[in-house]
Amino acid sequence: MKPSFLIEKLDDAVPGFRRYVESEENCFERDRIHGLFAACSHFVSERPMTAEALQRLAAFVNRVIGGPDEELENAACTCFLENLAAPGHPIRTLLSADALRYWDRYE
Repeated sequence: MKPSFLIEKLDDAVPGFRRYVESEENCFERDRIHGLFAACSHFVSERPMTAEALQRLAAFVNRVIGGPDEELENAACTCFLENLAAPGHPIRTLLSADALRYWDRYE
């Protein structure tokens, strides 16, 4: 997946992400999917998220993990889930299948 398309997908899930990732506030790479997932984990951690936004984000991550794009899956696991994996994080209850198994192993 191209970084520009990933930005679009993440911004669809959590509105405002594109603005954040393009700002000076973002300290991660903008042109690599690993950097974008790391930025998204910080975006989610640093701002209040609606239940709907978390549901959209979790649905996207659930599709990515276990999907055909291994690099995208690796980025979602190592730069997103690992950064958020903590007991009680609200996104955990929205994860399923491979994403939930990865979370549980890492947590």
